[in-house]
Amino acid sequence: MCSAGGGERRQGGELMPHIEDIKDRIGNIGQIEGVIVAMRAMAAAHAQEARRHLQAIREHEETVARSMAEALSLVPGMASTQERGESEQSHLRIVVGAAQGFSGQHNERIVTGALEQKDEPEDRQYLLIGQRCISEFAERGIRPLWSANMVAHAAEVPALASRIVDALFVPLERGEVHSVSIVYADPASTEMALTIRRLMPFDFGRITAPPRPSPPITLIPAPRLLEQLVEEYVFTEVCEALMLGFAAENDARMNAMTRARSNVKEIAQDLQRKFHQVRQEETTTEIIELSGTS
Repeated sequence: MCSAGGGERRQGGELMPHIEDIKDRIGNIGQIEGVIVAMRAMAAAHAQEARRHLQAIREHEETVARSMAEALSLVPGMASTQERGESEQSHLRIVVGAAQGFSGQHNERIVTGALEQKDEPEDRQYLLIGQRCISEFAERGIRPLWSANMVAHAAEVPALASRIVDALFVPLERGEVHSVSIVYADPASTEMALTIRRLMPFDFGRITAPPRPSPPITLIPAPRLLEQLVEEYVFTEVCEALMLGFAAENDARMNAMTRARSNVKEIAQDLQRKFHQVRQEETTTEIIELSGTS
């Protein structure tokens, strides 16, 4: 046996770590596993929180849709209005990406999907949500029209959605963009597939007016009422996309932490085997040395 320095020794031609070094590594691995477990638990709590809010958002969306359907009966021909062609018009795409890391390829997949054209105008601007998403676009040399970080808790989604709606209606009113879509990952779909949802121009064809014996009574002009309902409906759609994106990111983080914990366990088992091997070799060496002195 000869010293190898740095807390390691050579045994049988192989450089072996000292038993105390292995103990330290096992302790460090245990701490890392504790962090991984905590991160997974936090991600699971955030994902469940988001799913609890989704039902309320969707119920509100249905309520606004019913009100819009009744308001359409006061504006003849609105539902059948043809949309303008978008082939040479600018497009604004809202991208709901990741706020943090430790979620595998989740954010990269969203950014890559958001950058695909697929029969949309080449003149495209971006409104980005999530710091990791913003950083990914910056690395590709793309500067967004507007950006914000993703919320830390699901209850903060409505406030962020309100800021997004304000930001997207400014270029719409100025005529700087003519269509808007939003991209997000759907945690309920297979492999959290990307959803690309068009927000503007608003498609009144998807709103079906229920039959009623008499028109609804309104206190403001019907066109203005319909405009306000469209804004509310778009706000609700943005809320839903943000909540789904928030849940998807946390689901992705849960999956990443599950894989990381599995890897850490394998490392810990390997260190335990080395620990027992080194301890046995040290015991054997001591017996040989004692035998040689007798």
